[in-house]
Amino acid sequence: MLIHRLATLTGLAVATLFLAAPANALTMAECSTKYNAAKDAGTLAGATWNQFRKAQCGTDAAATTDAKPADAKKATDTTKAAAADDSTAKGLTAKECSTKYQAAKAAGTLNGMKWNDFRKTECGAAASDDDTVPAADEASYTKEPAKPTTAAPKGVKFPSAISAKYASETPGKGRMHTCLDQYYVLKDANALGGLKWIQKGGGFYSLCNAKLKG
Repeated sequence: MLIHRLATLTGLAVATLFLAAPANALTMAECSTKYNAAKDAGTLAGATWNQFRKAQCGTDAAATTDAKPADAKKATDTTKAAAADDSTAKGLTAKECSTKYQAAKAAGTLNGMKWNDFRKTECGAAASDDDTVPAADEASYTKEPAKPTTAAPKGVKFPSAISAKYASETPGKGRMHTCLDQYYVLKDANALGGLKWIQKGGGFYSLCNAKLKG
């Protein structure tokens, strides 16, 4: 009996080692994207969909135990196309694409592909899409952006203060991360007014940074 228990505990420990630390509170769509990327990369280590959700996707995805991944038999064709089939997984939001990118990065399946290349080939970003913007987790602060010399397009909304989650960072770095978060929110809402992250005369970063500095 003791040997049986030890074997069971050992098996659980090994399984745990193969599961990366959970990402907090992913939506079901984001978790599905991450699950399918891990499945395609062969890194599930035998984990079922519900086990993967609880271990990798945080509380939002774990709340419903009977949910199925996007490529389950009962999923709709639209959901399959958006999250399961790489050949047709187009039109992902920036957050969903970032989730898919991080899963591929963790699995070592990027094959040297950078964020902007990944967005175009895996997430449906247009060839003319903004190449100046970094991935949310890869942005590095080196210096202040140039002061803008043009006004922001009408209707573009900028944050009024540095996000509380960046309060421990230097002011410059906190402004950069706050502006980057807002950029991706507006991008998903098609509300950038044509602004790129960095552009001559004042891109979104420059204008946003100036607003935060007051």
